[in-house]
Amino acid sequence: MKTASMIALVSLLISSNSFSNEHGHSLGSHEHGSIQVGIAIEGSSAEIDIDGPAESFLGFEYAPKTSKEKKIFKDFQTKWTQNLESMIAFDKQLNCKVTEASFEQEVEKEEVESKTKANEKKESGVHSDIEAKAKITCAKNISGSMLTISLKKVFKNIKKLTVEVVGADTKKVEITQAVQSFKI
Repeated sequence: MKTASMIALVSLLISSNSFSNEHGHSLGSHEHGSIQVGIAIEGSSAEIDIDGPAESFLGFEYAPKTSKEKKIFKDFQTKWTQNLESMIAFDKQLNCKVTEASFEQEVEKEEVESKTKANEKKESGVHSDIEAKAKITCAKNISGSMLTISLKKVFKNIKKLTVEVVGADTKKVEITQAVQSFKI
């Protein structure tokens, strides 16, 4: 599987779990507290794609406005891009290195119809998702090793965390604990 194929596969995993609102607009995986993690493995490399409502990561839906909110976003962005292995850890014997990582907030405004007693009016709503991606390169083949997921420990608003690993075998795991390990 080539790198472009891995990216397409991970994106497909995440988008297959997308939802639409009643107007047919895609909101991504927009179920508060629910995060989808897709990991595509080929030999000694892995690509990670995480998608979920910003509220599940940050505690709020909109673009950060206050200095406190901006600090929350920046802190989580820094944790993801500089300390990813503390949240998604491959077996230490594999000697893995994060080669790329990004953590971005995508804000989408939408018009929501609301009925009142007097008439129908439109209100503006805000939804935002976090799109986090990473590329990992290891010294040894990843398949058959252990993977430890600690995202719930870092992002306290995550209630439902689903990890889907695609490689030699496909595995879907519901993460129920703050720190959980499983064989991939």
